[in-house]
Amino acid sequence: MTLLEKRARDDPRRRETELAFLRATEDLLAEGASFADLNVSRIAERAGRTRTAFYAHFDDRRELLVRLVDDFSAEVYATTDQFWTGPVDRAAVEGVIVGLLGTFRSHATLLRAVVEASGYDREIREFWNDGVVGRFRTAAEDRLRRDGRPPQEARALALALVWMTERTGYQQIVGETGVPDRAVVAALTEVWTSALRTGD
Repeated sequence: MTLLEKRARDDPRRRETELAFLRATEDLLAEGASFADLNVSRIAERAGRTRTAFYAHFDDRRELLVRLVDDFSAEVYATTDQFWTGPVDRAAVEGVIVGLLGTFRSHATLLRAVVEASGYDREIREFWNDGVVGRFRTAAEDRLRRDGRPPQEARALALALVWMTERTGYQQIVGETGVPDRAVVAALTEVWTSALRTGD
C-alpha cells in the first residue's frame, strides 16, 4: 500500500462517507426494500451523497453488501467460537445457540439481503455459501475430527449441521415459522449436543 493510499484509507472524511453509504443501505433494507430494488442512485440519495462518491468507495452494490455482511459474519463467528475451540456441555451449546439466534435477529435485514442476493448473484452466492457458511463448515469439520470422527463422516456431518442451522435460523428470524424461539433453541441444542462430544 502506498503512502497516498494509506492516507486515503485513514482519512476520517473518507470513512464517514463510507459509513453513510453503509448506514443508508441498512436503513433501506430495514424499511423493507429488497436488495434487488436498491440501485446506486437510491442508496446515494439516502446517504446524502452522489453516485460519483459511491463509486469512489465501492466498485458496485455487491461490494457494499459484502462489506456489511463481513461485519455481521465476524460477530456470528465470535458468538460460536466456543463450539470450535474448547470443551462444551449442553448448557454451553444452548448458550451458543441463543447467542446465534440473537445475532441473526439483530442483523435480520442483512441476513435477508444476502440470502436473497445469493439466489440470483453468483458472486454473492460464492461469498455466502463458500466464504461465510464455508468457514463455519470447515470449523465444524475440524472440531468433529478432533472429537474422533472419521474424515468423511466429519465432513458430511459438518455440512448437515451448519446448513441446517443457517436455514433454521433464517426461517426463524426472517420467515414466520410460528415456532417459539425457545423451541427452536431446544431443537438445535439437541442436534448439536448429539453431534459434538460434550461433557454430558
